[in-house]
Amino acid sequence: MKLEEKLKELEEILGKLENEEIPLEEAISLFQKAVNLYKECQRDFGEMKMKVIDVMKELENEPSS
Repeated sequence: MKLEEKLKELEEILGKLENEEIPLEEAISLFQKAVNLYKECQRDFGEMKMKVIDVMKELENEPSS
């Protein structure tokens, strides 16, 4: 699943938890899913950050024209 899809699903889950009256067991299940998605997003952001850092290092090491 792409990061954008994870973020959208996380947003939808949080909306349900905030705005809908749902049974406690369902709320707990949604909360657990939201926590897992959050962790995945953090991991994905970390990987993207490292890629950007690598690109920036490559640019710094290129000789000027």
